Amino acid sequence: MSSESIVFDPAAGYYDETRGFAPGVEGPAIAAMVRAGEFAPDSRILEVGIGTGRIALPLAAHVRSVTGVDLSRGMIDRLLAKRDDQAVYPVLADATRLPLPTNAFEGAVAVHIFHLIPAWQTALQEVARALKPDGRLVSAYYDQAEKLSPVHELLSAAWDEAVGRDSMENVGVPRARYGTFLTEEGWRQVGEPQVYEYTQTRTPREHVRRMEQRVWSQCWRLPDEVVVRGATAMREAAARAGIDLDAPFEVPSTFKAVAYLPPEG
Repeated sequence: MSSESIVFDPAAGYYDETRGFAPGVEGPAIAAMVRAGEFAPDSRILEVGIGTGRIALPLAAHVRSVTGVDLSRGMIDRLLAKRDDQAVYPVLADATRLPLPTNAFEGAVAVHIFHLIPAWQTALQEVARALKPDGRLVSAYYDQAEKLSPVHELLSAAWDEAVGRDSMENVGVPRARYGTFLTEEGWRQVGEPQVYEYTQTRTPREHVRRMEQRVWSQCWRLPDEVVVRGATAMREAAARAGIDLDAPFEVPSTFKAVAYLPPEG
């Protein structure tokens, strides 16, 4: 396992197109985070992994300010190019060594970030330090439906068989612990998860292309021949099943926001 956090400089140019909210999803997703954290108009919020601001910029309309850290200068430059008059302040910094004062924020948000940080326990300690005593960390993530569409399931199975699921393991929090890692570290869930369900569509051709072009960070460390093998396996599986590569399939998804208080003591 790598000892270094994943830096998203390679993805700065296409991040918003591949990770942005689907049409109609941004408003309900941000509202779910605000409800979970009980954020108020005067709340100062810390974001771990602010990136291009896809969370921070719309969130800023609900709070006093959003200060976020990120390791990628390219991602921050994209945020600054998009920022208008929003009170969003990015800082080029490591989440495990926040250059921020203690007890400074009423809340914090983290969306799909701790799986990219090998020393994620240290990052959590830093978030706890930066939060005010009653401040909440809202951990939010996308959760695909347990039952994939037949086309999606076929493509995913072909990729996993050709590439091997273990070869795409995270450098930080493992996939199997996404829903439990915070409570296992002593963080205390408060309130009920705030959930927004929606459906996206994509074509098999687009799905294969994204894997082939290493759009997702889990592919970045794979050798070229492994990526080619995985993409070839998906195309061959689709051909055997008579699947039209340009016929869209549905991807049911859930955006879930859960709030936590730091460990006691």
